[in-house]
This record gives sequence, structure tokens and C-alpha cells, in this order.
Amino acid sequence: MEMQATLQPSIHEQTLLNIVRTLPTERMVQLLDYARYIKAQALNESTILYGETEADILADEARWDEQFAATEDSMGSMADRVRASIRAGQSAPMVFTAKGTIAPK
Repeated sequence: MEMQATLQPSIHEQTLLNIVRTLPTERMVQLLDYARYIKAQALNESTILYGETEADILADEARWDEQFAATEDSMGSMADRVRASIRAGQSAPMVFTAKGTIAPK
């Protein structure tokens, strides 16, 4: 059985979602347009703060994508080995203490 991690929205994200759900469609469109404006402003600020242009950022993201793609096959085979180990009963679940650390065996 595969487990999938889910990301829980932060309190700010949840508050924003609650507000958006109450808006009429035309206001949602305006909010989306404004969010895109804020995103563009943040990108411009990072260019000023860090000296990176949008082209630099996109090139960096492309390099990360290439590096990730290069490891995808080995990660997939590693995951297959882990699943086989679990099915064979060769692994034990992790147990955590109340403080969140891994409990000793």
C-alpha cells in the first residue's frame, strides 16, 4: 500500500481560500489578476535583491529539472526495492517519541 504525502495549507492560505470562496465570480477574477501582479512584483524584487534576472531564474529551474530527471530512474528502482523489502517483511515501521524523535528499538 502506497502512502502519499499531503501538504496542509498554512493558516494564511486557509484564510485566503475561505475569503475567495465567498466572492462573486467577477471579484475572484479581479483577485486572481491582483495575485498575478503581486507575484510579478515579488519576482522583480528578487531581481533587485539578489541580482538575478527572470532569465537567470528560468535557466536555474531548467538545470534543476534536468538534474532531477537524471535521477528519476535510480529513484524509481530504489523505491521498487523498498516496496519489495516491505512486502517481504524485512522492514519495521518507524516509532517516534512524544518529542518527535525516532524511538530506539
